Amino acid sequence: MSKKEELMESIVELEEEKVYKLVKQLLEEKNDAQEIIDILRKAVEIVGEKFNEKEYFLSELVMAGEIFQQSAKIIEPALKVDIVKEKTKGVIVVGTVKGDVHDIGKNIFVTLLKSAGFEVYDLGVDISPEVFVSKVKETNANVVGYSGLLTIALEAMKQTTEALIAAGLRDTLKIIIGGLPADEMWMKEAGADAFTDNAFEGLKIVKSWLEVR
Repeated sequence: MSKKEELMESIVELEEEKVYKLVKQLLEEKNDAQEIIDILRKAVEIVGEKFNEKEYFLSELVMAGEIFQQSAKIIEPALKVDIVKEKTKGVIVVGTVKGDVHDIGKNIFVTLLKSAGFEVYDLGVDISPEVFVSKVKETNANVVGYSGLLTIALEAMKQTTEALIAAGLRDTLKIIIGGLPADEMWMKEAGADAFTDNAFEGLKIVKSWLEVR
């Protein structure tokens, strides 16, 4: 088994220290830094698939995301540009809406998006419509993701979409909402284009919108 194959396997098996060791060795052997990033991304996708198929639990998905982020920090100096912006496939703004502070699902979604090569701006929690609008203007985002677990979040999602419409930004955006209460009714009320309660499914939706394989 080559070191690259071993790296892929180690990430999927969540062997954290082994992953970091292999990343450093591959860099020392002058392997292409972007290729190593691509291996990391593919491995995280596999972990996401295992989570989606209920082979892995939430804790494993979170750990895979952490391994990806820490490995990326090791690789970053070897790249001429920031790894998140390298071959960017689209720009996504994500945040938990005003009045809600839950962020586990959002954080997993952000990690999956980053590992797939998207440029992601995570606004955090309890985010007002005005902040969403400002960041969309600043980044020329393609997609906006609202997260929320509380029923109060629905009204905040609706207000955020209304603010994007008022700012003349809605026509150029796709909006996805996420959270345990999210369903078709919430999607319509929030003025969104899609809904999900599964971060991996959310990644698939975003990829389909931006025609990313």
